[in-house]
Amino acid sequence: MKIITTREFRNEAKSYFELAEKEKVAVKRGKKYVRLVVTNSPDKTLLDEDWIKQFLDIPEEYRCNPFEISPSGDIFFADKRNVEQLNRAVKEAKAGKRTRLSKEEQTKFLGLE
Repeated sequence: MKIITTREFRNEAKSYFELAEKEKVAVKRGKKYVRLVVTNSPDKTLLDEDWIKQFLDIPEEYRCNPFEISPSGDIFFADKRNVEQLNRAVKEAKAGKRTRLSKEEQTKFLGLE
C-alpha cells in the first residue's frame, strides 16, 4: 500500500489515480486516511476485511443482508437474532407492554454483560 500526504496528492493527483488502479493508495490527512478506490459504479458497496470477518463469524443460519435494513450495512443488522429482538421490542413498545428498558435490560440487550 502506498501512503501519501495531501500535498503529494494535490501535486500529482493524476499519477495517484492511475496508481490506485494497480495497488492500494491512501492519503494521510491529519490522523486519518482516505483510501482511493477504483470502481466502475459509484453505487457499488465496498466492504473492508474486518466487516467480512465479522459477518462470517455469524453462524450461517442467522445471517441476513444488513443492507436491506441499514443503508450503512451495520454488522448488527446482519444477524437475524438481533433483528428479531428489535422487532419484538418495537411490537411490545407499541402495544404498551414496554415503554422503557431498565439498566439491567439495556445491558443485556446491548450485550454488555
